Amino acid sequence: MRSIRRGDLRGSLGRMDGMKRLALVLVLAAVVLPASAPAAGCRPMDCAPSGVALGHGLFAVLPQGMIGNATVVDLRSGKARWTLPGGALNGHLLVNQAGAYLTWHDAYTGKETGSAIASGYLAGSSQDGKRAVLTTTTRKQTTFTIVTPDATRSIVLRGQNWGFDALADHSLYLLRYLKNGYEVRLYDLAANRLVPQPLKDPHESGLIWGMPWARVTSPDGRYVFTLYVGQNGGSMVHELDVRRAVARCIDLPGTGDFNKATSYAMQLSPDGRTLWAVSPGYGRVVGIDVASRTVRAAFRFQSAWTIETPSATVAAVSPRGDRLAVALGTDVYMIAPATRKVVHWNRDAGALAFSPDGSRLWLAHGRVMHPLRVDR
Repeated sequence: MRSIRRGDLRGSLGRMDGMKRLALVLVLAAVVLPASAPAAGCRPMDCAPSGVALGHGLFAVLPQGMIGNATVVDLRSGKARWTLPGGALNGHLLVNQAGAYLTWHDAYTGKETGSAIASGYLAGSSQDGKRAVLTTTTRKQTTFTIVTPDATRSIVLRGQNWGFDALADHSLYLLRYLKNGYEVRLYDLAANRLVPQPLKDPHESGLIWGMPWARVTSPDGRYVFTLYVGQNGGSMVHELDVRRAVARCIDLPGTGDFNKATSYAMQLSPDGRTLWAVSPGYGRVVGIDVASRTVRAAFRFQSAWTIETPSATVAAVSPRGDRLAVALGTDVYMIAPATRKVVHWNRDAGALAFSPDGSRLWLAHGRVMHPLRVDR
């Protein structure tokens, strides 16, 4: 893996004030403690405002990320259909934990589909959402419990420096926290063994610097894209192919400003071939070819944003893939990558989504969706 060099975090965070102290808490929690530990608070990619396209014209709005309720809205009308409890959402299934009680909910219907009782902390779910992954950490070992409404299986590893990353078929992907960074490790559930070597680019080290800041999953669950941000203001996309157990890192432009680096947002094109990464802070647009894991397009744009704190940018891609929308604070930008045309609005949005016909951009404020009429 390419490493993001360590720098001085204090300068980047020294300008914190007001409501942005929450972001500081999240950053420090992510730096100091393993992501799967309950005491670690929430990583930005778990707690930041976001939205998830579900397909079938539905969209899940998550104002508090994984820790808050999810409102499913109809992108044709902008109306809320139902509200689901907070939890891990993958595919169209959401897993909620209340004490030892787990429930599965279908985001397409709003109905509960199953339940189970298991101990541990809900760290996530499989790529199809059918299996919950719970963690329990002691001084000597970490236990990963894979739970469905019908069965439970536990994996025990030595040490407490382990975290959950992804689960697909017989492959359990883990993060191993080391003194100077992370490794991505594979546990083969079919063979019941931990693969000795970390997943990595053959030309790079297996060690990852930085912290996981945002995540995007392809609709079919095959690819997991994680944005890592380094303390020196560098950033990269970690692309994990869960079918082939292949991991690669792609560097993103921009360095020297931690806050600007956190403004990167990711969106996958409708055809699944291009991952777009947009940074309002650095004024950068990057198109990554998913198959070759290389940058196929990159350009700058004029940005009015002043990024003074760690940020959680939200983004959306149009149904035809010809426009990107990003929002941060009270600014919304529409970007056409082919022509590099940029349109700006002064609006506030906690999540963004296009209507199925691409004629409207929906801006989420809690459970309420406000439309912006856009040219198709």
